[in-house]
Amino acid sequence: MARNIAEIKRPGDVPDKIGKYVIINKVGKGSTGTVFLSHDPYYRRDVAIKVYNIEENSDPDRARVSRKMFFNEAHMVGMLQHPNIMPIYDAGEEAGKYYVVTEHIQGARTLAAYCRPDNLLRVDDVVEIIYKSAKALHYAHGRGVIHRDIKPSNIMLTTDNDVRIIDFGIAIVSGSDVSRIEGIAGSPSYMSPEQVQSEELTPASDIYSLGAVLYELLTGFRPFRADNLSKLLHQIVYATPPPIHTYRDDISEELEQVVAMCMQKDPAKRYQSGAALAADLTRVYQELRAKYDSLDNQEHFNVLRTLKFFHEFSHAEIWEVLRASDWREYQDSDQIVREGEIDDRFYIIVAGQAAVEANGRELGQLDDGACFGETSYVRGAKRTASIRARGPVTILRVSSTLLEQVSTSCQLRFNKCFLRTLITRLQGDGQVKTNT
Repeated sequence: MARNIAEIKRPGDVPDKIGKYVIINKVGKGSTGTVFLSHDPYYRRDVAIKVYNIEENSDPDRARVSRKMFFNEAHMVGMLQHPNIMPIYDAGEEAGKYYVVTEHIQGARTLAAYCRPDNLLRVDDVVEIIYKSAKALHYAHGRGVIHRDIKPSNIMLTTDNDVRIIDFGIAIVSGSDVSRIEGIAGSPSYMSPEQVQSEELTPASDIYSLGAVLYELLTGFRPFRADNLSKLLHQIVYATPPPIHTYRDDISEELEQVVAMCMQKDPAKRYQSGAALAADLTRVYQELRAKYDSLDNQEHFNVLRTLKFFHEFSHAEIWEVLRASDWREYQDSDQIVREGEIDDRFYIIVAGQAAVEANGRELGQLDDGACFGETSYVRGAKRTASIRARGPVTILRVSSTLLEQVSTSCQLRFNKCFLRTLITRLQGDGQVKTNT
């Protein structure tokens, strides 16, 4: 007989209920609180419940700040209703536990996952994300709310490539001083110069922080880095970040100018609204889309269409895979993957041949249409073999992280074809019997 959800035995650190919400599981823990998953039967939706670490905090000052952060978010229940802002449905206090109830998005990740030089999103995707964030901030600013803590970990990307700005715990709300947190509050690397200097903040401060996020999404590096907080804050006020073109040469001058304007030291010289920033990003996006829809990409599509691996894919799904991939050329004896490395990519040989090697010994050969990189299914797994080019080789490198952002149907199709190709290869001539 099926058990009621309330009868399910939970780990010791997972309560049965919080307020009226029956808890399903713990889904996250941070410096300010713990997040639990529940289901709201009345509205028939999953919800996330953040419980603030107020009673656990032995530091009275930190406990006071945490309590103010709770009241800040509680004050915004139903206040910000925008498709790119995480909605706050409810808030409450029970037996000394302070909690807020928000939308729960299965499989969403914060932008922090895409701030490494080896795991960057496509430039047009970055521009679209920042465009949506700018529009959301414009909406919030129009309602008297300054976020004050815009950073990659406070912007979520859903599995269908949509955006949610989260965590208004230290926001400034016009006309409300009940929850105002004085002094320097926020994440130092993304603070505006006026925020660092504890000056009066305007919406332009959020624009600066969003520009810093844009800089990091494009380069994989924060605009300013220092070995102590004092040096970092000094740089934010007085220094200029390294130009983006020193990290990569495929960023247009127009986009670099957008970042520079967002991060002007003087708030009056920045974009004066999220809408103004979004307008410039629209023009940049249109130019990028024209570039990505160019002849080169059409030729790549045409080549993939002929590979057996992609025979079952729709045209739209092949374009989705291309968006999650890059196209690489290798010369004879070049190493494509190295034994012992950790890598989150899948690989498909578009043209040419490659040798499989392990412990200095050749194990077999891979031809056109073959795929490898199955350790990408296991996060953090190391390659147990090397792949080396035999003559010129063209490779499609598919990022497993970016693949999570394509449609569900495309993900299922890719996984099915990838695994089937591997099984066919392993059941074939028996030459290659190692996970690469």
